[in-house]
Amino acid sequence: MDADANRTTLAALPQDALRNPYAPRLVAAGETFDVIEVEDRLGRAALETLHAHRVPVGPVIFDRRYRRIGFLVPPTAVMPMRPRERRLGPRHHGRGAWITFPPPPEQNDGPLVWLVPPTPDNRLTTLRHVRAAIAEAARALAERQQQAI
Repeated sequence: MDADANRTTLAALPQDALRNPYAPRLVAAGETFDVIEVEDRLGRAALETLHAHRVPVGPVIFDRRYRRIGFLVPPTAVMPMRPRERRLGPRHHGRGAWITFPPPPEQNDGPLVWLVPPTPDNRLTTLRHVRAAIAEAARALAERQQQAI
């Protein structure tokens, strides 16, 4: 994975969405970011894969209620996921979707939390890197499951 390809930023994100001290905030996707959402186990494995490949990771949201992880990626036209990835539940939320942002990281005690909080440079993880990490993580999880049988 090419870490230099991670130059896209979240520049147009409303800054008060990152500083609101009271509650999560609803933000429209598709303009400055999209979200790739997967189930918890696959998301954590994909996050480990991104770190193992030394890809700088942009913001990542964890929804404790539904056990889902969302990777913020640059906005793009929705591209179909491969069948193996689709079975594990990746969803691409883009234009027309609304995303609930967690409160600031220091208030990480609610149902929505930042696994990787936004940074001052507002960097996003590229869609290509997130998809590759999801695919690699899905293969690794499938192999582990097969070995356990």
